Amino acid sequence: MTSESLTFIADAMLGKLARWLRILGYDVVYEPFISDDDLIARAIQESRIILTMDRKLTERKSAKNSLLIRSPYYREQLKQVIASYHVDYQSGIFTRCLLCNTLLDRIDKEQVKDKVPPYVYSTHDAFDICPQCNRLYWSGTHRAKMLETLEEILK
Repeated sequence: MTSESLTFIADAMLGKLARWLRILGYDVVYEPFISDDDLIARAIQESRIILTMDRKLTERKSAKNSLLIRSPYYREQLKQVIASYHVDYQSGIFTRCLLCNTLLDRIDKEQVKDKVPPYVYSTHDAFDICPQCNRLYWSGTHRAKMLETLEEILK
């Protein structure tokens, strides 16, 4: 499924999974201190799939749109979500802020000159910005490492 049609809310134990789903471009709410009742209410209100390691939560009638995550390891968790929902892990990659979950906007290179290291500015032409938290993104070694990790996960 495309990143526009699938939205998630992850419980407190799944921060790393939430981050990796955001890397893939998926809208994932992650509030580590939210109560189970508030998590379920938000999931219902916003039509989100609950991702949780809490079996008791998934057994609640109001949490019928949930996935019980079986592994404590984020790589296995990501594999499970991808398999369970036929997640498209290519078309939306690197389109969301990893911190606040907002879709990124392209920003003119000249506008980031004083906001990135000189080497980055001189070696990169494409930059994205989060309109919510103003975090800047570019295709550096961190992105290459994420792609390598993703490739290992999907083997």
